[in-house]
Amino acid sequence: MGASDEYQFDYLDHNEYFADQVNGALFKGRQVVKPKELEPADAQAVYLGKEAGARRNYKAVADKVRLWRGRLIHILAVENQTFVDYHMVLRNMLLEALSYQKQWKQMKRTHESAKDLKSGTDEFLSGMSKAEKLIPVITLVVYCGTEHPWDGAKCLHDLLNVDEELKEFVSNYRLNLYDCHEHDSFDEYKTGLRQLFEVVRFGKDEAMLTKLLEENRDIYSRIDSETQELIETVGKVHLGKEYNVMENGEKKYDMCKAFVDKQLRGKWEYLIQAVCKKLQKNKSAAVIAEELDEDLPTVENIIRIQHLLGNYDATQIYDTMRAEQSTVSGDALHT
Repeated sequence: MGASDEYQFDYLDHNEYFADQVNGALFKGRQVVKPKELEPADAQAVYLGKEAGARRNYKAVADKVRLWRGRLIHILAVENQTFVDYHMVLRNMLLEALSYQKQWKQMKRTHESAKDLKSGTDEFLSGMSKAEKLIPVITLVVYCGTEHPWDGAKCLHDLLNVDEELKEFVSNYRLNLYDCHEHDSFDEYKTGLRQLFEVVRFGKDEAMLTKLLEENRDIYSRIDSETQELIETVGKVHLGKEYNVMENGEKKYDMCKAFVDKQLRGKWEYLIQAVCKKLQKNKSAAVIAEELDEDLPTVENIIRIQHLLGNYDATQIYDTMRAEQSTVSGDALHT
């Protein structure tokens, strides 16, 4: 896993978030899986045996695993992806197959220890009784790529070059894939996962993201620390310490202010770049202000800082302007 996947992995370590992810992706928001019903399970669905003639052991690891309602229902395995893995279908097939193989091997060892299967019978040769069942495995792939929607295979048939008349005889395997790019709303989520998916889905749509922030200001202006870390790492949105808000002794983050600051930064840097281009053509402050239809004092201040820094780096000029304004008037540049 990369750094983004690891942060999401840690987030889903909490049963509340894990249950919300499963309910949102698989059950469309119905509260089927309850956090209190989730039990720890072996995080590594691993079979360490060797296939005949193989030179190395086979191993597959599930990012997050919980046992739900004991043996009666499922092990829920969540795979977090922030990039498209074009062999994900094969990876999941292997993970699930090895998980079932591991269950069978444990079952077989139990019978061998108890010596309760009659030698020479079908059950003895099978290593399990006819009535025994394995625990079903569900693997959920959650895709949070910020660059583009999932464009990889969603089932085994998508990976195969097989004639149509033969397809019905070729076993298929389908991914349980949740790609937030395929959704326009995330009402099915009750935790910070909703904010994560909204940011990833609409991160490049400034108008839509602005609308979401305005409509949900009470939530976005008070993002909890764990969700803040997830949004910063996976959603690639900066929510640094300058956006800290203390509420009832708990640190929160004001994403609304962070987004407004980002918009203002973009507008200021665009203006600074325009001023610098004209300044490099030896135009005076008065001429630049007139051509850009800007206040002369604003243009003169940009030119002053440019001379102070000795370069035309719009980011450095902007940061210096902001630092000066913050010192003098409490962040007047961002009001």
